[in-house]
Amino acid sequence: MPHSHFSEQPASTALPARHHVYLALGTNLGERIHNLEYALRLLCEHVQLERISSVYETEPVGYANQPKFLNMACSGTTVLSAPELLQATQGIEQTLGRQATFRNGPRLIDIDILLYDQEQWQQEGLTLPHPRLAERAFVLAPLAEIAPDLKHPALGKNMSELLEVVSQQGILRIDQPVSISPGSPTT
Repeated sequence: MPHSHFSEQPASTALPARHHVYLALGTNLGERIHNLEYALRLLCEHVQLERISSVYETEPVGYANQPKFLNMACSGTTVLSAPELLQATQGIEQTLGRQATFRNGPRLIDIDILLYDQEQWQQEGLTLPHPRLAERAFVLAPLAEIAPDLKHPALGKNMSELLEVVSQQGILRIDQPVSISPGSPTT
């Protein structure tokens, strides 16, 4: 019997690379807590959530004639690339009924990718880290709660340090827990 040059290779057991991500969620229309909970449940299909911040009620930024926002942050790991994660978060926004309006306008849900590993890059529709992360107390307050020592890859300061230098006026941590699944609050 002739020797075969092809040998059967064992199936690859390597797990896909996991990327650590930080996301911000915001809502100011409809049942705001429900919007956050629903978005988190849908995010669980794409991100293994590890930390979820408290909910913060915040004044609108940029366009003041609208209801107050509820904001929060979460972190976790994903096998998705950054563009794939962006596509997933935009799909979640559409599923929840987000309508295109104007910049800083009212919304049922907004999900922003703040950090993806410690990557710094820009492509159409996505800049990492989020370009206004260090300017926004409504993002920094919940992010500093779950990752106070996390360094901003471009600025070299951690989230607590960044939060100290922005105005926190109009940012109120509320005692409303969110629940990802019925009966199991995660904060």
